[in-house]
Amino acid sequence: MNTPLINTVLSLLFIVISGFLFTEVPTPFLVILAGLSFLNLFLGKFYKKLNGLVANILAAVSLIALFVLVGVSDTVKLFVSMMLLASNFKLLQAKTVKQYQTVCLLVFFNLSTVYLFHQGLFETLVVSVLYIVNFAVLGYLTSPQSFKAANKQSFKTILLALPIAAFLILFLPKIPAFWQLPGPKLAKTGLSEQVNPFSIAKLAESDDLVFRVEQQPGQAIQAPYYWRSLIHDEFNGSDWLISDILKSQQFNPIRRTITQSNSVNYQVIAEPSSSSWLFALGFAHSTNSDVHATYNGLLKRKGNLNKNIKYAVISSEATLSLNGFEKRLYTRLPKTTNPQTTALAKELAAKHENAQGYFNALLNYFNQQQFAYTLTPTPMYGDNTLDQFVFDTKRGFCGHYASTAAFMFRVAGYPARVVSGYLGGEQTKAATLNIYQYDAHAWVEVFFDQKWHIFDATAVVAPERLNGSLSQLGDLNESFNDNLNFGLKRWSHFKAINWLRIQLEELDYKWTNWVLTFDQESQQSLFDSLFGNKSAWLTPLVVLGTLLLSFTGYFLYSKRPVRSSDPLVDDITKLYQWAKKQGHSPLDTNTPLQNIALIKQQIPSSKPYLNEFEQIIVEVRYQQQSYTQNRKNRVRVLLNSLKTAK
Repeated sequence: MNTPLINTVLSLLFIVISGFLFTEVPTPFLVILAGLSFLNLFLGKFYKKLNGLVANILAAVSLIALFVLVGVSDTVKLFVSMMLLASNFKLLQAKTVKQYQTVCLLVFFNLSTVYLFHQGLFETLVVSVLYIVNFAVLGYLTSPQSFKAANKQSFKTILLALPIAAFLILFLPKIPAFWQLPGPKLAKTGLSEQVNPFSIAKLAESDDLVFRVEQQPGQAIQAPYYWRSLIHDEFNGSDWLISDILKSQQFNPIRRTITQSNSVNYQVIAEPSSSSWLFALGFAHSTNSDVHATYNGLLKRKGNLNKNIKYAVISSEATLSLNGFEKRLYTRLPKTTNPQTTALAKELAAKHENAQGYFNALLNYFNQQQFAYTLTPTPMYGDNTLDQFVFDTKRGFCGHYASTAAFMFRVAGYPARVVSGYLGGEQTKAATLNIYQYDAHAWVEVFFDQKWHIFDATAVVAPERLNGSLSQLGDLNESFNDNLNFGLKRWSHFKAINWLRIQLEELDYKWTNWVLTFDQESQQSLFDSLFGNKSAWLTPLVVLGTLLLSFTGYFLYSKRPVRSSDPLVDDITKLYQWAKKQGHSPLDTNTPLQNIALIKQQIPSSKPYLNEFEQIIVEVRYQQQSYTQNRKNRVRVLLNSLKTAK
């Protein structure tokens, strides 16, 4: 057993697995894990292992660091970190074949935990390669073959298993889990029920994908795309929040008194998230059983948050009425706050008798008072932040305008609320839109003429923001790129990098659409398309038949004659097989030359061919010459000549 090689490979596997946790586990603890792996690399080079006392002391210190740095609040991260730590220590002390086999088994569990946090195409490919390498180590531990040959065998085995695995994924019934681990806290950024709209500017620093939209044939969605996610109805003087009243309404069924028009259908593929809120245009509902439509036409996800979800959406314009309680709810304001903005709102309202006139007047005010759209607004602190924005800075992100406008509508007595979600999207192919965190947006919905109307000062301050994504906003391109975290998106102004980014996103889209979102409904749709109304009994029959054929094929494959690693032995075996078909069995106790002499005696017509074959065996076996490709080709010609000779 080549212990240094096994130590090196297993240590590198642990280092790569730790790398996948870079964004999940505190960096100091990752340094400890990496340090243990490098320590094992160093010791393995000199055929040494830690003695028991040192290992126990190091384990105790590492365990304390685990609880201090990772904590116990997130049980999934705690479990994953603890298992990776224990596996590293097991490798540090492994000496026997059995102990190394145990480490290989632990590596399989550690590799599987990567999927708790990452299910993308890149991570899947890397983890698949690591599975192959770990299988190779496992085979190498008990086999005399080289590590290279073990890798080759491992790759071939997994390649053979892939069609069966794909078949099982497609056809095995997808039964909901009886239990599941609590979902890891996946989202590092994103909208929140408690978000201050002023803080939405922070999301412009993230290029994480939030969701994709597939438009249906003949159902093209027209810009601007206001993807609603959350409604904030309570203003506390600085922040817009979701009131307890509105939260209780979320559990009510969708409004039944509304009249809907101009419906449009499309599909949304949402990324894993820490929030259950989903995304849709206008007043929406979904036919997906995992999606719940709220009283106000928003969508929420049911069940597991740590996986992609694909859902169909029907969005429409809604005509409805507000009762007295709802009117009071959407016009509530703190008694004393932002006096200058309050006075301005009253002044404008006094000049316009109806809501539409006031709506237009407010847009004109933002247009004519030299307000500017910026990704780096001036920080505002203390009381009356709206006054500071309207009369001092006049430079803000969407949250500033939405908060100010909703406040001014309420001052004038018109029901209004702040909506947070996303605006726009990047079109990467004809019918698909990608929406990223930096497209996060806040706007106002104001109620009059039996409708909620969108009021977005962005339409006059930065009208080009309404078409496409924030990344395509030319005036802010430089500050947009400066704000972004490190990634391909930041360098997309280079054509080659942008082309590469788009191709990778296209691959990721196909992976997400075909694999990650393949759920029970997709499976049933597949069965219906394949078997029609016979799917109830034909599907299990096909599954059983295919499994039976697979096991039969495997049985026959395992019983096949084992080929030698020596090609000359293989060719001699083929000669023996030919002789047996002629009714002359070579003896197992004879040497190849003795058997060839026997065959020549029993089948005289084979003599000219076997003389030459005999000469090649002598050259290779007794004169230490190579069994070159020319010799191999010549032997094949001789064997074929024997088969065709009469």
